[in-house]
Amino acid sequence: MNRHPIDLLSLGTGLLFSILALGYIVVPESMNLVVVVPVMLIGLGVSGIAAAIQSQRRSSEI
Repeated sequence: MNRHPIDLLSLGTGLLFSILALGYIVVPESMNLVVVVPVMLIGLGVSGIAAAIQSQRRSSEI
């Protein structure tokens, strides 16, 4: 079985949504949209930048 490279954008997005969902389940009164939406956008941006950097490094190695 061939291994494929890790997709950082998908991994980061999945982890971000899982952490926010877990936080909402554990402490629902402290999680509101004023906090959740900016945190999700920042997390998606960071994981997108990491994926772009990794993709650029991978293409320069070839």
